[in-house]
Amino acid sequence: MGRAEEFLDRYRALEEALCKKYNMDEKSGSSVMRFINDKESREYRDKLDLCREIRNFLSHHSEFGGERIVEPSQVMIDFLDEVTDYIRKPPLAITRATLFDDILKTSPAQRVQSVMKKMQRLGFSHVPVIENGSFVGVFSISTIFTYALRNGMTSLNDDMTISDFAELLPPDRHETESFRFVGRESTLFDVRNEFDKKSRQSRRLAVIFITENGTPSGRILGMLTPWDVISG
Repeated sequence: MGRAEEFLDRYRALEEALCKKYNMDEKSGSSVMRFINDKESREYRDKLDLCREIRNFLSHHSEFGGERIVEPSQVMIDFLDEVTDYIRKPPLAITRATLFDDILKTSPAQRVQSVMKKMQRLGFSHVPVIENGSFVGVFSISTIFTYALRNGMTSLNDDMTISDFAELLPPDRHETESFRFVGRESTLFDVRNEFDKKSRQSRRLAVIFITENGTPSGRILGMLTPWDVISG
């Protein structure tokens, strides 16, 4: 099999994978074009559009005097394999997340100053609060800021604990930031899309938590910040 035939074979495999992804049949139009117009294809779009044009050329005007006019490079064939592999098994969000064992966590009984020192040393801006094995909220710098504004606080009391901020810890009580919860099967594209969304409110999406069942009541498996998604 020459490279042109191999290219066409790989292109057909990609079409089949995309038809399965979008639940399309051959009469529904081009599955490749649908993917190109999908924002999920962002990092593949330009090269894939070139492959589509080459595929059309090879399918209709590829020979002159019994010989192939165009012979795709091995790099292009490998690229089609890469896209097909992505479609068949997209990378999961948890592969980019900070896993539960590595997350800085706290409990209502811990002293605030101790937690803040750990946050500064370890580079965590948001700390899940766990009580009796269950998630009860998030402690962050904005938590302290909101508390200070509401209570006219100018300095932290050495004896203050996380429980003193209990009213502000639930995810929906944060005034300037929001949080999402997704399941273990969520893809990297799913969470990237969440971070890209423009909020209807003024609160920015600060952290996405991956839990066993995709809800705040599920066991936390990992957490992602926008930087975790962008950095890859």
